[in-house]
Amino acid sequence: MIDPDDAKRAVADKSAPSPKPSRDVFILGAGFSKAIATQMPTMVELGEQVRERLSGEVDLASAIPASLGDNIELWMTFLSQPQPWLREPDIDLHRSLGGRIRQSIAEVIEKHTASAATATAPDWLSQLILTWHQRQAVVVTLNYDTLVEKTARDLQVAEKKSALHPSDIYPPYFTNIASRSGAGLWGSEYPASFRLLKLHGSVNWHYSGREDFHGETIFFSDVPEFGPPDDVAARDAATRRLRDMAADKETLLIPPVAEKTTYFNNETVRALWKDAANALQHAAECYIIGYSLPISDLGMRFFLAGNTPDADTPVNVVDIEMSVLDRYREFLRRPDIGSAYVGLDNPVVRFARDYADTLPK
Repeated sequence: MIDPDDAKRAVADKSAPSPKPSRDVFILGAGFSKAIATQMPTMVELGEQVRERLSGEVDLASAIPASLGDNIELWMTFLSQPQPWLREPDIDLHRSLGGRIRQSIAEVIEKHTASAATATAPDWLSQLILTWHQRQAVVVTLNYDTLVEKTARDLQVAEKKSALHPSDIYPPYFTNIASRSGAGLWGSEYPASFRLLKLHGSVNWHYSGREDFHGETIFFSDVPEFGPPDDVAARDAATRRLRDMAADKETLLIPPVAEKTTYFNNETVRALWKDAANALQHAAECYIIGYSLPISDLGMRFFLAGNTPDADTPVNVVDIEMSVLDRYREFLRRPDIGSAYVGLDNPVVRFARDYADTLPK
């Protein structure tokens, strides 16, 4: 049984200078978003909600084997691959259905994100993101939602004298969709912040929707902050403008499938994963929060296996389930993985507050 009093000691005193020119690396899964707002779906819940959403529109039962259940990762893997026993028209139908499922995923995530953002951001989340900013952490997320970006929009950063926008925290090889309006856009005023790497895409990222989008520019659109807007009409008008600028685009979601080859043909997507790999290899410390390492996500398993930090780099798991800790210790062959924030009530909230407390006062 883990002693909660040990939790504080699990977060090292980072006020002392480190000889390593490295940054803390965070890997976020669905459990992180769930800690922010309970309505945010886990992967299993996402599969259930997508099935319900499409039940009157498409015949999922005829295309997806019943043995795959509501595991949306396996759905996407099955539909994205040209199964050798299928005729070419059936393969095309599978691809089309896969596209509709991705669209439905985006709709479900956007619905829950909008619902969660009607209130103010949790204080622990604001403190955590401010700490990321001050430490210039690298945050690798597998979540499609924009809860982190919305919270960053609420923060008044002293060095920047304004809030953090997506352009401040996304890699520089992404392009603001607002640039299509013809208006000039200034770059980030204060780029020395945390870096947000969304390996599975995002509901505010846009591309052509083609199966092969090699060489395409990947666009992002801005997001509103948490809480009700001061001017509803102005917000709605801004939303319509963004929708018009992305009228010929689709939402870029890279499904958590075992096979991501087509998506990896795009240079921007590859750069995203390369940046994450480099950060993980040279991490000062690694924190894996709310990501259960499902067997079906071979892409992330290969990523972690190929970029495991040095043995002297602390790796910590933050999760409500003890079984997740065992899975990581076995997979990474690291019996020393930190466990102080595993198996507790509200482990994400506890960790976030303790991590923020390590900043020099």
